[in-house]
Amino acid sequence: MKYKNLRKQYFCLIIVSIASLLVTNCAPKKYTNTKINTSYIEVANTVETNNDIDAFLKPYRDHITNDLSKVLAYNPQDLDKAAERWQNPMTNFYADAIFEIANPVFEQRTGKKIDFCLLNYGGIRATIAKGNITTRTAYDIMPFENNAIVLGLKGETIYQLANFVITNKVAHPLSGIEIFVDKNQMITDIKINNKSVDKNKLYYVVTNDYLAKGGDKMDFLLKATENYSLDYKLRNMFIAYFTKIDTLNPSVKPRIIFE
Repeated sequence: MKYKNLRKQYFCLIIVSIASLLVTNCAPKKYTNTKINTSYIEVANTVETNNDIDAFLKPYRDHITNDLSKVLAYNPQDLDKAAERWQNPMTNFYADAIFEIANPVFEQRTGKKIDFCLLNYGGIRATIAKGNITTRTAYDIMPFENNAIVLGLKGETIYQLANFVITNKVAHPLSGIEIFVDKNQMITDIKINNKSVDKNKLYYVVTNDYLAKGGDKMDFLLKATENYSLDYKLRNMFIAYFTKIDTLNPSVKPRIIFE
């Protein structure tokens, strides 16, 4: 009897040991990195060109290069968004071009007209040098895939928009709107279509989809009561504008007027 009990205890001890071993082996192991080995690999022109791949890609590369190099218009002066703080020929052109191309599209689809244009200073990604304007120019100044959006904003929101522009102190592209400020940079009047803004009236602004979602801290655009996507990339709108004109002649008419 005593022998049987010892054998039973011994058997139980073996089972417990095996179970403990299985649990230990199945548990996830934690590893700690104690050493990092690195080596310097110089990138040089020692890698031979694959002529087959080069030959395959060449017609596609040439086609893209030819498309981007196509001359669309001529620019008689260097244009830089940083030329002046509040507005300059570059930012004026940027908004005017989008306004001009977007308005007939919007009117044809809705029977309504766009009142003004607002874009963002940071969206202009390059200067335009004096000389030929090509398709590549449009890709340089607008490399993003942003689409044009028309928003319906109440006049009271237009005042928030104007306050943002003045407080931000950068040349956000504007077209079709005039913001009047005094010597203390306080807004005294806002005019659209040569009339002071009515806080209860609805106005249509063309902008891009990034800003329409409150991008660049333009939260006031989220208050839009109407939203129309033109399904038209800003970059393609610039290409259409350059194709339409012969020589780029940006307006110098002020949009922010200091009284």
